[in-house]
Amino acid sequence: MSCKAEPAQEDPFVTTIATRLLLVALSMLALAASRADAARPPNVVFFLADDLGWSDTTLYGKTSFYETPNIERLAKEGVRFSQAYAACHVCSPTRASIMSGKYPARLHLTDWLSGRRNFSFQKLLNAQIHQRLPLKELTLAEALKKHGYATGHFGKWHLGEDPAGPLQQGFDVQVPRWNKGWPRAGYHAPFRLNGLKDSKGDYLTDRLNEEALAFIDRNKDESFFLYYPMALVHSPFVHPPKLGKLARSKFTDDLDKKTVAFGHMITYMDHIVGSILARLKKHDLDQNTLVLFTGDNGTHKNITSRLSELKLKGGKGSMTEAGSRVPLLARWPGTIPPGAREEFFCLVDVLPTIASLADIRLTQPVDGLDLSHNLLGKNGKDRKRVLINYGRGYFVREKRFRLNQDGKLYDIPVASDATRYSEKATTDPKHDAHRHRLQALLNQFMAIKTMEEDEK
Repeated sequence: MSCKAEPAQEDPFVTTIATRLLLVALSMLALAASRADAARPPNVVFFLADDLGWSDTTLYGKTSFYETPNIERLAKEGVRFSQAYAACHVCSPTRASIMSGKYPARLHLTDWLSGRRNFSFQKLLNAQIHQRLPLKELTLAEALKKHGYATGHFGKWHLGEDPAGPLQQGFDVQVPRWNKGWPRAGYHAPFRLNGLKDSKGDYLTDRLNEEALAFIDRNKDESFFLYYPMALVHSPFVHPPKLGKLARSKFTDDLDKKTVAFGHMITYMDHIVGSILARLKKHDLDQNTLVLFTGDNGTHKNITSRLSELKLKGGKGSMTEAGSRVPLLARWPGTIPPGAREEFFCLVDVLPTIASLADIRLTQPVDGLDLSHNLLGKNGKDRKRVLINYGRGYFVREKRFRLNQDGKLYDIPVASDATRYSEKATTDPKHDAHRHRLQALLNQFMAIKTMEEDEK
């Protein structure tokens, strides 16, 4: 006669204790994970729109010309600077200043690469410029990479050919492998760009965005720096495909075709920004991601923007407000309190400011200022003026006055949503004291030497 063993009876007390221990363990793991996330340096997403001046969004005045809801959301959830300036009126010098934290004059890179040819009507020859950002410069990407960041570059470099491209300047990933300053074959496939596959009907902006989104997906569990120097809204001015509901901008009959196309490009650029923000949210990265949005210089001269009741002609390449004034937004939920900022910000300040927010100590001197306190809503040393250099042209801008290298003084009072300003020079003797003071500052700025000369 066989006998079967009776199944063991579970002890309810033991089971309860085990369950509780398991729950405690899981809670501790979750707490540890959350603490690790909190201790992890912030991700950085940096949008740099191409040829986007301050007047080409809905941020600084009323307009029905553009629709930029995602950029508006960034402004609502973060800070909006009303007095932000590029370091130059064209792309390469500004991008060099962003990467290095140094003035274009100090880098000896004061024009777009490879630069303009000399013309017979010029009074002075063009400045001799470096044809690349010197490899000895510590770039923003290198500073972040040294502190454990994954680094990705998607879009326009325009700071020199290989071996001085993004992969030699601190980036792990570069898409596409094209270092010049414009879409090689336009916005529509075939792109003829190394490192970027395309098919019939592809749109360059969409393909670059797919690569940027994939970079976020791959690096969602570590700190990353996504540098997104967008192709938009640089010429040629052509309509993006598949606009659909995005094409709601209200254009009037007096606008030419390229201006209408430009308006649609603005709308599509905003759509791309929204897709990146959505991907951050999908991975629950919002709270630990610093997002910045700005432009590299003023809008193309062939474009006239509509802002409030004003028609504002683009100023890219000109020594004017329209040449260098750009939008600037910064968002980091829970860290950067939302609001408007009227303090000056120059894009040469990007590197030291991001480094400070990421708790990184720079190992090279820079011209830019750490303006992280402006973002955080704290007290600190504000920027009192902006100094701009393009080729052999210079100007200095303070809260009320601007002095150009030719000695012309402009009385341009600053307001929060300044849509009215004068580009007419003043000769009023009562402003002579301001003229002399600014001239002294301008002389100091113009005396900046190249790094090679500084080191002798």
